[in-house]
Amino acid sequence: MITIGMAVRDEPRFGVLGPLTVSADDGSRVALRGNRLPALLTELLFHANRWVPARRLVAVLWGDNPPKSHMSNLHTYIHRLRGRGIPIEQSDGGYRIRVDVTDLDLLTFHAEADAGRRAARVGEYEIAAHHLRRALDQWRGTDACAIDQPHLELEAARLETERICVVEDCVDAELACGKAGQLLGELDTLVRQYPLRERFAAQLMRALAATGRRAEALRVYQRTRHTLVDQLGIEPGRHLREVHEMVLNGQ
Repeated sequence: MITIGMAVRDEPRFGVLGPLTVSADDGSRVALRGNRLPALLTELLFHANRWVPARRLVAVLWGDNPPKSHMSNLHTYIHRLRGRGIPIEQSDGGYRIRVDVTDLDLLTFHAEADAGRRAARVGEYEIAAHHLRRALDQWRGTDACAIDQPHLELEAARLETERICVVEDCVDAELACGKAGQLLGELDTLVRQYPLRERFAAQLMRALAATGRRAEALRVYQRTRHTLVDQLGIEPGRHLREVHEMVLNGQ
């Protein structure tokens, strides 16, 4: 018996922000053997809810040297994915996978990040931090996506940059909520991992100053400045300099 008001799900869930995963509605994992089925599925998922031309999928699967039977083979691979419960639609020129936002971690990541940024713009920092952390929780590791797939290397690099920007936005929101002390360990790790990201350095300086550790904050500035000069031949940007002045002035 179905209880009224309770959703009955029969769609799989997908993960690409980490190793590719496909989970059936009962939570069991769907196995995709070989190389071509995962490559085909990741291409469709990275363009979820949009039509992907068949010629693009052929290029993904075989590069510049497809077999004479490439269209027949492509249809076979699509049929195999459908046989595993994966909803793929076909048009004259291509294929599309329809996925709800909650059923693909990539879509969830974007939706939560957008919600967090909207909240931050109107000063609702607790709500912003909640959404931004939910966005970051979609990532299973930070080694760029389901991507032992060469055709998605550029997408993976772009997404990794976007993830870092979401981390920065989240830290700003949490600093605005007065969580400086809770962020010190995370920020120290981030500054060491990304020594050229001035925003992380500025955030660590703000957190240290907020917890009464001004001398350490000034050392972060000097260390970051030396790194920028040595590796890029540039001085710190305006924002980092402004934070440095604030710390010097005890603000």
